[in-house]
Amino acid sequence: MALNRFGSTLAEVEREHILETLTCCDGNRTRAAKFLDISLRCLRMKLHQFDQAGPRVAAGSNPATCKLSFEFVGERARVGS
Repeated sequence: MALNRFGSTLAEVEREHILETLTCCDGNRTRAAKFLDISLRCLRMKLHQFDQAGPRVAAGSNPATCKLSFEFVGERARVGS
C-alpha cells in the first residue's frame, strides 16, 4: 500500500512506513524493530497507538508485495534492491 507522501502528515507517513516494514518482515516485530532501528518496546508502543487511532492492515498479510529487500549485518539491517 503506497501512500502519497506529499500532503500527508508526518504521523501518517510514519504509520505507513512502520506497517509496511512489519508486513515485509512477515509480522515479526523484533525483526521489524531492528530494520527500523528502534527498540522493540518503541515499536510495540507505536503499534498500540495505531490501534487506538483506527483500523490497520494485518501484518504479514501479503509479503509478496513487499518492495524492500534487506539483510542483517550484525545488529543493523542493510537495505538492498
